[in-house]
Amino acid sequence: MSLIDAVTNLVSRVQVWLSSADQTGLAVSIVLVSIVFGFRKPVAKMVIWALDRLMTRLSVGLSDQTKAALVVPTSVLIVTLSLFLTLDVLQFPPFADSLVRRILTSVAVLAVFSGWYNLCGPFVSLLSGDSRLDLKMESGWMERVARFGVVLFGITALLTVWEVDIASALTGVGVLGAGLAIATQDLIRNLVAGMNNISEKRFSVGDVVQIEGAFIGTVEKIDLRSTLLRGFDQIPRYIPNSELSNAVVLNYSQRSNRRVLLSIPFLLSTTPEQLSGICDGLRVHLKTSGDFDTSEEAPQYVYVEGLSDSAILVIFYAWTTTPDYENSLRVNEALTLKILELSQEFEASLAYPTQTIEMAKPD
Repeated sequence: MSLIDAVTNLVSRVQVWLSSADQTGLAVSIVLVSIVFGFRKPVAKMVIWALDRLMTRLSVGLSDQTKAALVVPTSVLIVTLSLFLTLDVLQFPPFADSLVRRILTSVAVLAVFSGWYNLCGPFVSLLSGDSRLDLKMESGWMERVARFGVVLFGITALLTVWEVDIASALTGVGVLGAGLAIATQDLIRNLVAGMNNISEKRFSVGDVVQIEGAFIGTVEKIDLRSTLLRGFDQIPRYIPNSELSNAVVLNYSQRSNRRVLLSIPFLLSTTPEQLSGICDGLRVHLKTSGDFDTSEEAPQYVYVEGLSDSAILVIFYAWTTTPDYENSLRVNEALTLKILELSQEFEASLAYPTQTIEMAKPD
């Protein structure tokens, strides 16, 4: 059959279909699709606006770039859905109806998974972010994994629409995946441990943490396999996530204040009146200086603690109002000056370790 004969045959079939189709329904369908096509972008922007409001309620808003990227797939999906509604009215021949439905389904699948691909970033932020902290967990690798999963499922769905048998391919992928899992079990263990660290919110990028029995450092990056900690000596340490998951991690950045604990030594010759006056003065400083948390939740103690070998010890136990390190230095400075002032006021001398050695006289 020549090309001209094929075209002629196709045109005759279309004419037969047009003559048998519901002309009113066809006209209404064309008008409906035309209206939807003309207003596709405003409707898509309204849908995206509603989605943005929902995400904002979850403390994760959509960026302008993400919203702009969602306009096209949302518009395509809206037009595709309107075409689906008209298929029953158009009454295509069986073969043409099946073909058109598959094409429209494929377009809808591409539009849906394209939208999910663009939403991977915000949803990963929703899973890994913490609205109480200014800094977020490093989630770039999670976004890459999520987008790879979206692409994989999108291809699978598209092949299913066209009834492509992928059972054998999935079997091969499963065998290959098992081999890769064995070969990369260390990577998988660290990946799962990293996800556990993020879900538990044990630390965030920028936090100062101490690995018990190891060292103190600042979290700079949380990646697929390891976490980057930079010590105060400015040397970076790459610690596998599995080791961090099993270790005791002290997070200094998540504390609400700092403890001030002093054991102040005075000479053994200090009188009870002098000690009582010094303790009263320290209590007044604790309550009125504004440097310490005086709520019921924060323990506060100023007492004569006891005797040592060479001194009478006065304990000062309190908590600062903020965890800031520079503030704690200022608080300790003011407290030290207050102790010196009170010791001079009550003429009490601070003690220092002494030891008396008696020398036996020679015969």
